[in-house]
This record gives sequence, C-alpha cells and structure tokens, in this order.
Amino acid sequence: MTVATKRKAEAIQELPEKKFKTVQEVFHKGLMDPQNRDRLQKACQESEPYKHCAIERLVNDELLRKVYEEIGASLRFTLKETDIYKVNQTGDLVNMDGLPLEEKNRLRHLFELRNAIYSDEFRSFVSQVTGCGPLSPSKFDMSINTYNSGCHLLNHDDVIGTRRVSFILYMPSPDEEWDPSWGGALELYPVVSKGTPAIEPTVSLPPKWNQFAMFTVLPGYSFHSVEEVVGQNKSRLSIQGWFHVPQLGEKGYETKTTAEKSSLEMLETEEEEEPFVLYKDPLEEQDCALGQEDISVLSEWMNPIYLETKCLGQISERFMDTSAVQLKDILRPDLAESLKKHCLDQDQQDGFTTSNMPPHGSGIHKDWIANGPPVRQRFLRSTSTSNLNGLQSKLQSGAFRRWLATVSQLLPIGCRGMTRRFRPGHDYTLATAHSKGSVLDITLCLATCPTESAAEQWESGEYGGYECYMAPHEGQDDPAIYKASSEDDGALLTMPAGWNEMAIVLRDEGVLRFVKYISARAPGARWDIAMEYEIDQEEEEEEE
Repeated sequence: MTVATKRKAEAIQELPEKKFKTVQEVFHKGLMDPQNRDRLQKACQESEPYKHCAIERLVNDELLRKVYEEIGASLRFTLKETDIYKVNQTGDLVNMDGLPLEEKNRLRHLFELRNAIYSDEFRSFVSQVTGCGPLSPSKFDMSINTYNSGCHLLNHDDVIGTRRVSFILYMPSPDEEWDPSWGGALELYPVVSKGTPAIEPTVSLPPKWNQFAMFTVLPGYSFHSVEEVVGQNKSRLSIQGWFHVPQLGEKGYETKTTAEKSSLEMLETEEEEEPFVLYKDPLEEQDCALGQEDISVLSEWMNPIYLETKCLGQISERFMDTSAVQLKDILRPDLAESLKKHCLDQDQQDGFTTSNMPPHGSGIHKDWIANGPPVRQRFLRSTSTSNLNGLQSKLQSGAFRRWLATVSQLLPIGCRGMTRRFRPGHDYTLATAHSKGSVLDITLCLATCPTESAAEQWESGEYGGYECYMAPHEGQDDPAIYKASSEDDGALLTMPAGWNEMAIVLRDEGVLRFVKYISARAPGARWDIAMEYEIDQEEEEEEE
C-alpha cells in the first residue's frame, strides 16, 4: 500500500457514518429518473430571460431537516457587507474535509448532503439538465448563507474565474411557508444588450423549503439579484455555490482564447461620463470674493448663516485641513420646510414609508425616470432642473460658483449634475471611480425625515443611504468580494444620509464612491442633488 493510498483509506475510516447507501437516496425520490430529467431539461431550455431551472423538491426531506438542525446547532455565521451585498455567511464547505472527526460527526448529515451534491451522479444530472457541457470533478464552491432582515445582494452576473453553473438550495423554516412579501426572492434580469441588464427583473423565485434553483453562468447575460429580506425575524437560509468548467488535466478541459469581463470588472472599466458644462467666464482668484449681488441671489435659498464672513472662513479652514466638510441646515428654513412636506407627501403617495417592499416601477413617471444599468447603479433621475424648486439650477449658478471658490480655495471651471431619488428597496450606486484628475463633489442630501427617530435611523447607517468614499483596491485576492465599507477595508469618508445637509468633498483621481442600497425599512427615499465641478488643475497643483 502506497503512502497516498494509506492516507486515503484513513480518511475514509474517519468519515461520518452515512445514512443513505446511494447518492440517489439522498435526493428526492425520482429526481434523477430519465423522464423527470428530460422534463426539467426541456423547461430549462425554454426558460427566459436566460436558461434556468427550478426544482420543487431536491433532497430527501428527512435528511434536509437533519441538515437544517445541524446548521442551527453547530455553525456560526459572519456578517459580510459591501456596496453590493449584506449577508451572513459560513466558510467554504469544501474545507469541511479538514475538520476534526468530532466536528464532522456533529455535521454528518450536512457532510452527506455536500458529498452528494459533489458526486459524479449529481454533476452529470446538472450538466444534462442545463446543457452546459462537462463540469469539473475537483473544483467546487459551496457555502451556507443566511439573509436576515435587511440582507440583500444587488445585480451582478456571477462571471468570476471558471464558474459554469450557479445554484441555490433554499432552506427557510420547514414548518412555516415563506410569504413572498417577506422578500428574499432570486430575481433574474433580461438584457438590453450584452453586458447591459434591464432596469427591472422579469422572473422572481421566492424562497421555498427544499427548492433548488440553478442557471448557467453566461458572461454578459446571467444578471440576477437577491431581493432584500424585509420580514421581521425571518431568515432566508440557503446552501449556495458553483460548479466549474473542467480544470487543466480533466476531461473536457478547453484553453480559453478570449477573456470575458465579470460585472465587477465592468464596474472597474471606465464608463463614458457626461461632459462638464464649462462656465463662459473665466474665474480668477481676485474674482472669488462674494459681492452684494451674489449674496442677494444666494440668500433666496441658502441659510443666511452660511453667507456670513466669519462662517465662510471657518468652513474654508476646515475644508483646507480635511478636503471635506458637511454643512447642516444649508437651506433657508422656510424653503426647507416646504421641501420636507413635498418629499414626505410624495414618498407616502408612492408607498415608500411603509417598511414593505415597493413594487418594481414605483415612483416612475414623466418627471422621474429610472437611471441604470443596475449592474452599476439604479435610481430615479429628474427630467428637469426645475424639480425641487430649481435647486439644481441654483447650484450651477455663477453666484454659487463664487461661494464654492471662497470656501474651497479652488477654481471651478465647469460642472455637471443631476437631481436624484433613491427609492427604498430598490436603489443604489456601486463603487466606481472618476479617473481624469480631481473633482469637487457637492451633494445636497434631502433624505425623508418625518420624525427624530427617522433621522436617527438614517444616522445609524443600518438602513443604507449613506455615501462612502474609498481608497482604490489593488491586488484584490478574491474578485467575488466587492468593495467593503468597513473601517479596515479602505473607507476614507462615510457620510450618513440626512435632511437638508450639504457635503463638499475634494475627490482625487481613482478614489471610489458609492451610495449604499436603501433598505425597504428606511423612513423614506433619499432625495439629493449630486453635482461635480471640474477644477482648474494648475491652480490645484499650486495649492498642493
């Protein structure tokens, strides 16, 4: 007996006792029968928006209940949150092989299920049903996820490395039928063109005990998301993973001649940006002082305190030290009160204050259109600068340009921007960078805050809506892990959403920026006006 054979024999002796003698017995009776396989294959081939398959009952129910009990009693989950997801997750179940025998025995039913999913028989079944071609017998990914209230996964295509088939085995409580209103559905998106998903999904698969969903990973097509869980004290437990294409030396291995971009790589690819609208008149340092006419124009909408010489000096000093300031109560009190009522009334009318998941398409009408693609961002964009009392036009004015030059000691030469509305349960931007020099970001945030407790909710960050600036990520080990917003992952600045607040931030080239997904449990929508100002680069270099 060779050393390798001896070690393999010892490993087999250490495996937990198997309950079922064959792989077929692990799965629901008749799952792999030719007639059932052919039925599923036909349904998969005819499915839209891309090939996918939903199997009502995958596993022997008795075994799956034992697995459910073992997970609750023996496994710990780690909360992971980035710009694209929030989820509780275990480590890769591939690593179960290295557990001590005692721990393996505590998870013996999970061990048996994992091995059955990894088996040649089930891998062949998956290959035939999806028509995806051969799958690797050695490379797998599998973990256990729990989506509790507030957890979500935003739009992406799963194209990472050698993934070929993505799968999910749903395991919510076996004794309580999952109500679709609790969220947590797998959502599938059609594409407008390759690499560009539609704004809204066309297929929704709510969690269901012992249901198994799988689809072929298709570069530029297999866009999907997991709807936020909004049910109180509800847990969307699932086993999720991927089968891979054959690896080097395995049957069916093919040398790839072209590299496909994942949705992560698409985020990191420079997107064509709207051009800056250049100011007609040059602005010299001597022109930066606010004149009486400027003060008169700005006082129509700006809180008078921010027009006082002493206050302007303090803001400028703080900005020079930190390159960022956040100004509270920036609007005139009477204007702020009027806008507050307008935003709250509109949110109530559109169903954004109920803590329930609003239907797709909510809030869209002639004055507000959906802005995407969702692989990068999703929010409503105003079709007119006259919305919100024309504040966007006021932020583009010469008077505000000179006010901005006064507090930043920089010379804006052009600007661009939009008025946005981030809907609870739907909207966000993912981390992207401006790659051509520094820009000055001005964001007037008008997050709906009908009460003090609502303001505290936004301030906590628990309900999303905060804006985060992050250092560029280089040498990312796992491209599946998107830019995290935790303190130890490169966050330079995080600003909670709030009512009547203006943020002024000097953003250097390459710095990432995103608005975190707005939870359906948020007090309302995040309304804002997001402006970017092109800076005289020579002047900036002299200041540095």
